[in-house]
Amino acid sequence: MDIRIAGTEFSLQHKSFEIYVQGCFRGCKGCHNPETQSFGGGTQVDIDKFIEEKGGQVRLFDSLVDNIYVTGGDLLCYVDEIAEEFSFAVCQTWYNKCKWLFTGADEKDIPSWVWDYYDIVKCGHYDESLRQPDGTFPASSNQKLLFNSRVRDKPTLYGVSPYTLEDMYNNIDFKGEKKWI
Repeated sequence: MDIRIAGTEFSLQHKSFEIYVQGCFRGCKGCHNPETQSFGGGTQVDIDKFIEEKGGQVRLFDSLVDNIYVTGGDLLCYVDEIAEEFSFAVCQTWYNKCKWLFTGADEKDIPSWVWDYYDIVKCGHYDESLRQPDGTFPASSNQKLLFNSRVRDKPTLYGVSPYTLEDMYNNIDFKGEKKWI
């Protein structure tokens, strides 16, 4: 099965390997990655071959990568069959990493299968009128971080302004049992 990918990159700041899915129909004004919105852009790849190739690259830098970010674009703008197959491949390849899904979907619209694969979901569309001051994360105040109940340890959130970190941890929504509030 195929999916379109805009690109990938390693981030030392976030200790992450970031996968930019191509395609999003949400059309958020002020989108951080407008070049990833078109479903005709990027490169069409076979999911299994792509993940196998990138898995090898990440293993070369294993000690520098704690997180796998699936961002873009928006994976949840794909049909469930493609999105879930991609998520399964990500989870199988990087089982020992914290897997993040960045989506503009509202919490109520996140399919239940997402929790089989991802540890953290940043949800909610970007709303330019609710932009966070000083570029803090999440980017607009209507967005949420949802943590899967299987996340046992408080993850390190790299690149988050220290003065917002405590507020963020105090406003975390868990899917399942609350763990660290």
